Amino acid sequence: MLAIAVVLLIAPIGVLAVRHLNRWTRRLTPRSPVPTRLAGYLTLAAAAMYVFGFVHLTYWATPRETCIVRYGTWDGRYGHASYWPLERKCADDIDMVPGYVNPLIVILLTGALTCALIAVVQLVRHRRVGFAPRS
Repeated sequence: MLAIAVVLLIAPIGVLAVRHLNRWTRRLTPRSPVPTRLAGYLTLAAAAMYVFGFVHLTYWATPRETCIVRYGTWDGRYGHASYWPLERKCADDIDMVPGYVNPLIVILLTGALTCALIAVVQLVRHRRVGFAPRS
């Protein structure tokens, strides 16, 4: 429940930050702010997915009790958490974090980086042509 509350509090702040970034980039170039806005939203989505995966690492009891209740098994050699990539194993083949979380985080961050680079290239091309920034 706490993680859901944190996500619900952080999401509006992230959206406001992306909108502020969008206003700032509009002053730099009259071109479409879509790549900058998309990069911000993809970064926000990656952060939300990380929190979602992190929720699966948390437990109210010990990792042993959580694994026994959720998955019905526990191997004492496992139970330690890894925060990148997100991982906490109950046994050799059972991970508490869903398997799609880490690849999705990487895909979202790669998309955000690509969009940010596209925005930078557009800005550099626009400045080379000799247009003055809008105020």
